[in-house]
Amino acid sequence: MKRFFPAICALLFSAACDRGPEARSILDAAALYSEYPAAFETIRSAYPGPFPEFARIPARDPADATDRDNDFLKRLQREIPVDFIDFHPIGDADGDWGGDEIDVVLKRYGAGDKWITVSLVYFSVPLSIADNDPNVLLFKTCDQKAADWLGDKPPSVTRTAFCQINSHWYAYQKVE
Repeated sequence: MKRFFPAICALLFSAACDRGPEARSILDAAALYSEYPAAFETIRSAYPGPFPEFARIPARDPADATDRDNDFLKRLQREIPVDFIDFHPIGDADGDWGGDEIDVVLKRYGAGDKWITVSLVYFSVPLSIADNDPNVLLFKTCDQKAADWLGDKPPSVTRTAFCQINSHWYAYQKVE
């Protein structure tokens, strides 16, 4: 078995490289959470909410950046691939607080004429998706069915999928 290990590693590396360094999917997000759940829980511990307004790490405006936020992101990036983290209040049009959302964006990349965003998303209240939008779907598990559904639409259709990981965390992919 030892002599086959380098060959197996090379084969796996080659297969990963075929997708390109930027390519990630909803299944990759779910697998990342499964491998590093503590890393994602540190986000909620460090930023417990409630969030009165939208915020991002790193800050969109460098003047709004803090050493605490920058240091936190650097520590997190040593463990998992994260482009940025968005913090959103969830509420209705009247501003009634309905919970918090944390969007851990793993990758946003172009694929041909499409943009793909892959994230892990925390909701302080369980996510529910209205049935009236056929291009947004919530899957109870993260498996090939979700990935197939994302790829099974005409290129001109924006589609969004969430896969439930646990009661608060969801893998997410949007193809637009």
